[in-house]
Amino acid sequence: MRTLFVFIIFVLFLGQLLPRVDFFKTIYALDLLTNFQVQFALFSVLLSTLLGLWNKALMFTLLIINALVITSNFNGYINIDFLSEQKEQIVTRTELPRISVVQYTFDDDLNNQIAPIYEKLQSLNKDVIVLFNVNELHKSQLKTLSEGRFSYGLRQKEGLASNIAVITKFAISSKRKNTFLDERGDILEMILLIKNQSVKLTVMHPPKPNSELNWQRRNLMLNTLEAMESRTENVLPYSLVISELYSTIWSRHFPKLDTLRTCSSAQGLYGSSFMNSNLKLLGNLGALNTSHCFFSYRFKLSDLESTQVSNSLNNFVSYQLTMQNTN
Repeated sequence: MRTLFVFIIFVLFLGQLLPRVDFFKTIYALDLLTNFQVQFALFSVLLSTLLGLWNKALMFTLLIINALVITSNFNGYINIDFLSEQKEQIVTRTELPRISVVQYTFDDDLNNQIAPIYEKLQSLNKDVIVLFNVNELHKSQLKTLSEGRFSYGLRQKEGLASNIAVITKFAISSKRKNTFLDERGDILEMILLIKNQSVKLTVMHPPKPNSELNWQRRNLMLNTLEAMESRTENVLPYSLVISELYSTIWSRHFPKLDTLRTCSSAQGLYGSSFMNSNLKLLGNLGALNTSHCFFSYRFKLSDLESTQVSNSLNNFVSYQLTMQNTN
């Protein structure tokens, strides 16, 4: 039994080393396994502790190795509020414009149970609502949610590009759809007018990597987003990227946007989707972080929460952005 435990822990250690080896990003299955760093770390620590029943010296050795590996992998993403939904609060001396945001990805098979979700979105009353995996069956619910607001994707000539809908209280002064693939290959760009400031909003929903071909298509879109946002002329002082990337921060394909910060790096890890409904009992520890936001340094992020949704494997991810003084 002890040999089995040691073998399993060895496999879990190898799993935690996946983000460190660039070669592994070329292998479909290994890149997907890279996303399970939280779970690898959790089970490795648990099994190392159980080994203490037979050999305390081995247990302490493995726990020390675990601590070093976890610190290396999670550096910059863990803070003292890791298990908490409520994050840091913004304290400002002057009243600055604040933007409340919620993003949510509908499950593939939730079309007959969407009404309660839209009712909850209505009650949240956020300034910006970005929804992924929507389709024609959502049109009536989207129309109700968008009453008295501005939107992108609801007009017939726009269509629900890449199954994305954007609803906002702020005026949209310009819209642009950049298409790179036939299916879920769009990157949407729009300019929101907020307190006489132009805020650039970029939204993307690439293919879900449920096959090697779709994984390659997803990677192409992630690389395209990185290339687009790396051009300085594409980044306004106030820029925001909202996305369901189907990728975690540990994948070698995760976009590196040098001019923008990720919500994870600003406020710590949060879970947004579950592989199985039973994992919801573990909260953040059972979830993957695949719904991401990136924001420019003129913004300050606060109040990030990941809230479970009944009968859904995806969470609401909500947060607040404060526009900082430019003088």
